[in-house]
Amino acid sequence: MRLHRLLQIIRENLELLDARIGSEGVDKILEDKFYLLAALHALQLASQALIDLASHVISEAGIAVPASYSEVSHHLREAGILDESDAQLFRRIVGFRNVVVHQYAEVDLGLVGEVLRGRKYMDIARLALAISRWAEERGLDP
Repeated sequence: MRLHRLLQIIRENLELLDARIGSEGVDKILEDKFYLLAALHALQLASQALIDLASHVISEAGIAVPASYSEVSHHLREAGILDESDAQLFRRIVGFRNVVVHQYAEVDLGLVGEVLRGRKYMDIARLALAISRWAEERGLDP
């Protein structure tokens, strides 16, 4: 059931972000510090839930107990849970989350705008669903 809770966190945060983008627009979010921080926080929470979900799955499957977030994508790829392209995307999500958590002042607003305008944040949900489907097919986290 932990997977379902993590998927719910991802869904809730991405839906909130999507709704705010729809009502305010990306430019307003990037220009207004409060909206920007809220958007970054929603992305951070969704990204962290994805990382936790993936870490839980590879641990429960007996694949590995990752020592760091950067190892998770490697194990997902090696186990065939994600292909190389999605494993690279996972690594970029981890990197983005690390910047948001540790260096708010260093966040590239151009990149944030690109992620928001292109709805690239929905890749978090897509990866989470792929990982959770893999786990559910194997009877993990019933």
